[in-house]
Amino acid sequence: MTFSSQPNKFYLLALKAALAAGREIMQVYDGNFSVDEKQDGSPITEADRRANDCIMQTLAPSGLPIISEEHPIDTYSRRTHWEYFWLVDPLDGTKEFVNRNGEFTVNIALVHRQTPAFGILTAPALNLGYIGLQGTGAYKIENLENLSDLITHSDNSFGQLLKLLTPLHPGQSSGPPVLASSRSHINPENRNMIHALWGSEVQPEMLYKGSALKFGLLAEGKAHYYLRNDKIWEWDTAAGHALLLAAGGDLLCWPSATPLVYNKESMRNPAFVACASKLDSDLLKPKFPL
Repeated sequence: MTFSSQPNKFYLLALKAALAAGREIMQVYDGNFSVDEKQDGSPITEADRRANDCIMQTLAPSGLPIISEEHPIDTYSRRTHWEYFWLVDPLDGTKEFVNRNGEFTVNIALVHRQTPAFGILTAPALNLGYIGLQGTGAYKIENLENLSDLITHSDNSFGQLLKLLTPLHPGQSSGPPVLASSRSHINPENRNMIHALWGSEVQPEMLYKGSALKFGLLAEGKAHYYLRNDKIWEWDTAAGHALLLAAGGDLLCWPSATPLVYNKESMRNPAFVACASKLDSDLLKPKFPL
């Protein structure tokens, strides 16, 4: 099986991996679990590990390389030759998981060279998710459990499954700007970006949501912008970035206003501004320091 000959089978494989990982996560979430600390000080639980193992095993038949937050990363000299690869965060929002607020996701993206071409993110505790496929569109999964049953008990193709989902077309924003943000990420650097983009006269409304669900808010048109100027990695953004691009949005690095690319030598992302609409990003570009 090669991607160029049967791309829909790869997308279906990713969907199955995300749903299966979500079930593993919820088994841990619904019980008692301990929280360990990684070398960088970030938390990790048994749910992260089980979700990672599940995704790695499910995606293995694709034959494509996999970069996962919870798996050793191949050398840059080897990665530079990859045309397609999976970029995975098995459990994005471990802090939300630990706090049991439900706002955590499974993120799986398919990256073509340095651009996310396909992305799926699921929120198993909220029973919803999103799919973005460039050239096809962006969709909301209203009920993960129903979709899981459809995959398990039928021969539906990926294309047939997309027809059962809710298409997303946010369009250009209107009214005061609405910013999607994590509750813990409004730091001085992010406030400086907000001031540079909107000045002191405009006070954007804040819409708080954990993990990559902020990209879902943009794809649905519930929020207009999402910006970050602190530590965030490629696996944190790739699936949401693919969703945003498929919905007609844009994501630009700060302060250069250049597109965010993937499979960099350092997997850490620069600061960025995500916009629900390409028209919105075009209006903001003149305000970037460049």
